[in-house]
Amino acid sequence: MHQLRLVAVSEDGTYAILAEPGRGGRYSLPIDDRLRTVARGQFSRLAQYDIEVENPLRPKEIQDRIRAGETADEIADAAGVPIDRIRRFEGPVLAEREYRAQEAQRATVRSPGDSGPGPQLGEIVAERLVELGAVADDARWDSRKRADGNWQVVLAYTAAGRSQAAEWIFDPRRRHVTPDDDQAARLCLPEDDLAALRFAVRGPATATVTPIAPRLGGLAVHHPEPRTPAIPSQPPPPPGPPFPLHCPVHRGRARAAGALRPGRAGGPGA
Repeated sequence: MHQLRLVAVSEDGTYAILAEPGRGGRYSLPIDDRLRTVARGQFSRLAQYDIEVENPLRPKEIQDRIRAGETADEIADAAGVPIDRIRRFEGPVLAEREYRAQEAQRATVRSPGDSGPGPQLGEIVAERLVELGAVADDARWDSRKRADGNWQVVLAYTAAGRSQAAEWIFDPRRRHVTPDDDQAARLCLPEDDLAALRFAVRGPATATVTPIAPRLGGLAVHHPEPRTPAIPSQPPPPPGPPFPLHCPVHRGRARAAGALRPGRAGGPGA
């Protein structure tokens, strides 16, 4: 590696002139923000500058997307950057998602319309998995943050040789969970409550940040709204009993009908 020394600065201050000791050649070096940062000794700011220049996504945006359920590979493909520039920010967020999934297992189960506390999610799910012949220790819990501030908790497990998945909505403020699909309802609710539930069709997982299209020349990422939790179905009300013949309503209708018959005294045309 050759050593150079600063010998001059251009009149407009846009580049520095360097020379190699013992040789006649000279070199020009543009004076940009990175060089000014190094001259001031702000090396940590230089690293942040490199991240902002080379990566179309800011660190917070990357972490928001991972928190919302996207993988590092998906983000790297969408942004067109090497995977290593995404993975350096995912560690703390993956730990947060794991912690929220553990919190949800300690939260109480609440059916739609319930107001009182129920059993803990982790305990009742472990019992139901044993009943299904699944190994509870092999089940994998994960979570992702929803646009409404709650967390979508996902359980992946295997029963009868088939891979299954169940999802709940976890409210960390009230510390309760609500089943968000049929599989989750079967794993945590009493048999009598299942018939009254219906769930909307689930869309793809959504992120909680704005699309990155403005920075990537039109490469848009579609984020539909999350679906609403299940609500109990309401049967139509039964028809009321007919009015008895002696009811005043019937008498009034009979008088009105008689008044409209032609040829009847007191009616039209009499």
